[in-house]
Order: sequence, then structure tokens, then C-alpha cells
Amino acid sequence: MAFQLSPEMENYVLASSVSYGTSGAALAAETAALGDPAVMMLAKEEYALLRFLAGVLGCRRALDVGTFTGLSALAFAEGMGAAGRVVSIDRHRPWVDIAQRHWTSAGVQDRIEVHYGEAVDVLAKLAATCRQSFDIAFLDVDKAPIHDYFTATLELLAPKGVVIVDNTLWHGWVLDPARRDPDTEGLRAFNDWIAHDPRFEAVLLPIGDGLTLVRRR
Repeated sequence: MAFQLSPEMENYVLASSVSYGTSGAALAAETAALGDPAVMMLAKEEYALLRFLAGVLGCRRALDVGTFTGLSALAFAEGMGAAGRVVSIDRHRPWVDIAQRHWTSAGVQDRIEVHYGEAVDVLAKLAATCRQSFDIAFLDVDKAPIHDYFTATLELLAPKGVVIVDNTLWHGWVLDPARRDPDTEGLRAFNDWIAHDPRFEAVLLPIGDGLTLVRRR
């Protein structure tokens, strides 16, 4: 949840929003049981937002860069409905195995296609072979090269498509001048660039760990 909120406000926000379905709740519980890797899990309010946007924007194809245990892909698949298709990318098969069990439970397994490998390589391959563009894309991958992932994703995006970048507040470290690690520097540079490049319209939402929504002007 948003690290800026008190526990009481967090609980109120979640209680006032659409929550997981049965399969989403089971997937979140199994992911939480992984221990330390669970920090990468999509926040509940982010899940609700992705599902909402996929539906209200009339999306039919979604690109999910960074499957982890599959909550973002599940949100897209549910939001788009039976006619929608999700292409999800990850390099860690054990996590995707968890995702696929819960996608099957949710009845959306046939809407989601997984590509294994390094995201930058898979994106390049999709750009060379994919004949259909994507209406919406979600980037939740390594933070240091986030600019490169974003640029590669644009090659696959429909003209009016939306890219959503996760963790753009990065625990608040983007405002800490003492933080000079590659991930923080990468996000800080991306945030500055996307806010000032006249080709794009961007909005940074302070939910979860920060979500930036981008579209071409």
C-alpha cells in the first residue's frame, strides 16, 4: 500500500475500493507466504486500478513486463474480459508457475501468454515479430534501466496506448540526495525525463510505491 498513509487510512481506502476476487485473494496470500520476495507483489489498490483501466479504456491487448506471481496479468485479464489478451514477460519460471495455477483457477489462463527471458530481449523480439500493438502496458522490472524498458515498450504501443510504470516513488528515496544506488538514480532520472519531454503527458499517482501513467501527446 502507499507508504505515505497511516494504517487506519490504508484500511479505509482498501475497504472503500473494489478488492480481489477469490482467485486474486488466494494468489496474494500465496505470494505473501514467499517471504522476502513478496515485497515485489502488486499492491491491492494497484490491482484494482489496473483492472479498472483495462476495462474503462476498452483495452484488448495488454503487455505485462514483469510477471512475478501474476497479479498484474490477472488484473488485466479480468478487466478486459474474455476478448482480451495479455502478453506477460518474466525470467523466473517458479514464480510464473504460481501465477498460472491461480490464472487457471480464475478462468483466465487462456487469455495470458507468457514469454520467458530477459525483458529487454523479449521486448526486442516482440517488436520484430508482433503484428498487433498493445493498448496498455505495465512495467514492473529492474529500476536502473527503466528508461530502456520504457523506450522498448513504446515500439509496441498503440498510438493512443498507455504505459504504467511501477515504483516511481521508490519508498520516497527519489527525494533523498544521499541515495545514489543505480535503481534510485534510474528512477529519479526517468521521473525527471518523462515529466519534461514534450512528446509525452505523464501523471505520477501516489498510490502503492508510486505509479506513473504515460501517454503520447
